Amino acid sequence: MEEKTAPKKIDPEFYISKFGVPLLERKWIVIAFLTVGVLISLLLASFIKPQYISEAAVQIEEPSTELTSIRDDSVTPRQARASYVIAVEEKLKSNTFAQEVLKILPEEVKEDLKQPLDYRSQILAGLKNLVKKMIGWEKKKKVVSSEGQPDSNVIQKEMLLKELEIRVGIRVNPGTAMIWITGAALDKNLAPILVKSYLDYLIALNMEDNKKGIRGKLEFAKSQTESSRKALTQAEENLTAFRNHYQIPADLKVLGDTQIQLQLDTLMSKLEMAKERYERSDKLYMEAGVNEAGVVVNIKILNSPMIPLRATKSSANKVLLVGIMGSLAAGIGLVLMTDQVKGTIRYSTDIIDAVHLPIMGNIPRL
Repeated sequence: MEEKTAPKKIDPEFYISKFGVPLLERKWIVIAFLTVGVLISLLLASFIKPQYISEAAVQIEEPSTELTSIRDDSVTPRQARASYVIAVEEKLKSNTFAQEVLKILPEEVKEDLKQPLDYRSQILAGLKNLVKKMIGWEKKKKVVSSEGQPDSNVIQKEMLLKELEIRVGIRVNPGTAMIWITGAALDKNLAPILVKSYLDYLIALNMEDNKKGIRGKLEFAKSQTESSRKALTQAEENLTAFRNHYQIPADLKVLGDTQIQLQLDTLMSKLEMAKERYERSDKLYMEAGVNEAGVVVNIKILNSPMIPLRATKSSANKVLLVGIMGSLAAGIGLVLMTDQVKGTIRYSTDIIDAVHLPIMGNIPRL
């Protein structure tokens, strides 16, 4: 029968001699790597600024160009169709909309947009600024003439638009006609201002779109009123001229001559018809004007943007952790690799590997 080989036992002494002892002997190398890694991580983390996010929720109602009474809060508003909500979403995400919002943004928000939101870009920008300060590049840069100013303004505007599209998020639920607008900033006080700027322009644009629907009716009513006024004036002039021609008093309506009476009745009938038409057209024109003044937005703000109480996202701790773990791994790896290359004998297996002979015994420690 074949003898069963006994399973190899885990010898803690082997791992201690192969890994623990070299690390203890060269612990200062590991400590040096760890110290340098912590210092570098702290430097890089100092360039990272936390992000603050503010959010607003709005509901899109069915657009109406007619004057409506104030609804009671208990009445459920008429939700807009899914296609209309998607159209509003596309408008919010368009580059044209971002350009108009950029025009009304306060200067402090634009300054915040000039700083990148991504922590990698923040680290690179911080290192560049540090190098510039060390070599005095900022002072040299101020002496340069501003011949290319228009080009730099265009580039800066494009950078701000790109950063604006990154920082502002639009989420839509067409089924409930809900739209959420989120804005991220490096200053917690500026995050709600960024979202509010989007809301302000969206409401202004919505008001203008709603007024366009009623303006067509208003223009048509205005043209009809002017036309009926001219017809009324002409009818009055014709009747006055007829009475003057036959010297008929203004209060006299019944005449002895049948033919003249027929002509007078015809002119008076035309005058009455012109008056009715003018009054009807004028009433429609007045109603259209009132409707235009009473047009309201069909966007209801459910949650206004608020100042966030704490940072929503910060990558500084992540950079610190990666730096500490990386430097520690680098120091340990260097020590173990150096010990392996030198071929230091620390365990019985090292002797067998070196001389290729079995070990007959060992000398006990006294």
